[in-house]
Amino acid sequence: MSAVGAIGGLTLATVLAFGGAHPLTVDSPDDLPEPTQEMLDASVTRWNPEGSVTQWSLDGSVDELSKEVDEGPNTVVTLKSDILFDFNSATIPDTAGTAIIEAVEAAPQGAAIAIDGHTDSVGDAAANQTLSQQRADAVANVIRAQRPDLQITATGYGATQPVAENTTSGEDNPEGRAQNRRVEITYAKA
Repeated sequence: MSAVGAIGGLTLATVLAFGGAHPLTVDSPDDLPEPTQEMLDASVTRWNPEGSVTQWSLDGSVDELSKEVDEGPNTVVTLKSDILFDFNSATIPDTAGTAIIEAVEAAPQGAAIAIDGHTDSVGDAAANQTLSQQRADAVANVIRAQRPDLQITATGYGATQPVAENTTSGEDNPEGRAQNRRVEITYAKA
């Protein structure tokens, strides 16, 4: 097939696409009739982004590992156990060590630090007590390795000191239980 024949076939296909079963033979694109406004309107898809774009808000969707607050003469850093530890585990991933050390960066040289482990109320009280002590000890060990100057005590409290309700109106309260699973680091401000 010659180049002219290929172009003619292409332009014939174009004519047909624009709504014409036109008996003309077209040798070049210049021989095509001008498209009407109706043809142009039918060949354009208009996209309206209104309502088709999903907007995401990160507010409340990202949990911080720790939260630091001043309570009188003390600084209290709360580490969320759900982020720091796997379920029913006291093993700290290597990647969390840096965040734990950052949590005590502002602690004065030689400061006394209390590390308190807490669980929610699900499960056996004795098992929760043991787990909370193991988690407090694990955090203490990470800090001792980097800050041997600090005087550290680690204590597990199990589920005895909740900061939120584990149940509400007799129903499970997952958000409250998550708040209760924590390790708190307390030290006197400089």
